Amino acid sequence: MTEAGVREGEKVIMTKIPYMAKQYISETDERTRKYYYCHCPWVREAILEEDHPVDPIFCNCSGGYYKNFWEAVLNQPVKVELLESVLMGDEVCKFALHLPPEIIDKIEVI
Repeated sequence: MTEAGVREGEKVIMTKIPYMAKQYISETDERTRKYYYCHCPWVREAILEEDHPVDPIFCNCSGGYYKNFWEAVLNQPVKVELLESVLMGDEVCKFALHLPPEIIDKIEVI
């Protein structure tokens, strides 16, 4: 899973990069663009099936990926929040990592 992260105060905002970027960029159909964007194979297939919608709460599974990764990096619990997702009608999937207070002052802003 790839992403771009930008620090905004006490948060790191992470935006996923499309899973199939080349196809995503050239696609004009909204449903198919969402299919090319999403990293989850189960959700991608469900996006193409009109009669089997997926609840956007399922995107919290990706939040769990970020949570596990950052807890290992920082060696302490973190909170990850779903901000946007293609299942909620957004163009991108975006998460906020809430930095622990004791980490904030130790991170140098580049």
